[in-house]
Amino acid sequence: MTEMDFVEALNLHASNGINAFAIYSTLTFAFLSAIYVAGAKLSKIEILLLSFLYLTWAVSFSMGAIVHMQSLEALLREYPSFVRARLWYAPWSIMGTAMTGTGVVVCFLYVRKTIRQSAGVDHGNT
Repeated sequence: MTEMDFVEALNLHASNGINAFAIYSTLTFAFLSAIYVAGAKLSKIEILLLSFLYLTWAVSFSMGAIVHMQSLEALLREYPSFVRARLWYAPWSIMGTAMTGTGVVVCFLYVRKTIRQSAGVDHGNT
């Protein structure tokens, strides 16, 4: 692989990973917004269906981002002579896994709180 091929592959994996993460972030924001705005008006089954839909898409796009970051890391290990900056060696896939996993957990904790509030179980004491 030439240095130009390396740069092109690096750019493709980095941009595809960032795009998948951006879609994941957009889905997460949309999900939280929908639960915040309409959560109390939704039935439990509607919230569960919305949560399932969110989980399916969020996991799909976060896994896409993580796979591209792992491919980027593999390229960096395979061709270290082409790498000019140390920052490229950050553990991108581990950070992406931690960020997306935490986001999904926070979303479901928020949904749980919303369901409890809409059921009248939680009276604002938390």
